[in-house]
Amino acid sequence: MSVNGRSRLALVAAGVGGTAVAGFGFAFGRDIYKKTRKNAELIAVLAAAVFCPFIGGRGLVRGHDRGIFGTIFVTLLGSLLLIVAGFCAAALLMFMVLLFVNHGNADSPLPLALFGGFMVTATIAGIGVVVGVCQRPRRLKAIAVAKFNERFLKENGFRETDGDDITHYDAYDQSLRFLEAHPDRLVFMAVGRRGKRAFIDLDQDGRMVSYSGVK
Repeated sequence: MSVNGRSRLALVAAGVGGTAVAGFGFAFGRDIYKKTRKNAELIAVLAAAVFCPFIGGRGLVRGHDRGIFGTIFVTLLGSLLLIVAGFCAAALLMFMVLLFVNHGNADSPLPLALFGGFMVTATIAGIGVVVGVCQRPRRLKAIAVAKFNERFLKENGFRETDGDDITHYDAYDQSLRFLEAHPDRLVFMAVGRRGKRAFIDLDQDGRMVSYSGVK
């Protein structure tokens, strides 16, 4: 019942949600298709050119619950590597397009491809940064609430299990099964005590404020 070492219950109460993954399609000309061994390879390069800079730019600023090493190697270096990968993909696509348009008759298109790839990558990464800045306050608030809830559970003697029938024990060693989350409370069933429930009350931000005990 934990996620990356964190209490799943604390995250549920804090309202930390998942992310949605979107897909897309694109139609390419027959001549460009012939310049690639597989259509899937070209789609992968295009996806890298679009998504890597966006995710990298967003990841730099959106806020994370990481230690110093995670911040350095994942938030900073990882995000920058994604942006660089996106630039390489964008420059490659620009190079292929310029070769196709000029039919190989013009001077080397490499400088123009690099410049175009840089501009595309900078634009997409900039969009990612803007999205990350917009997401940052809500994410940081949710992270702070989850940490607060971790302390609440520890101070009130809650222990999580990896089971389904019994998901938690309270400070009185009462076995509990987590049932559902509401905006103002978390609901548990008292295992072995027919019809009995227990509740953790939440404030408007999802912070755990009190435990009712079994009723």
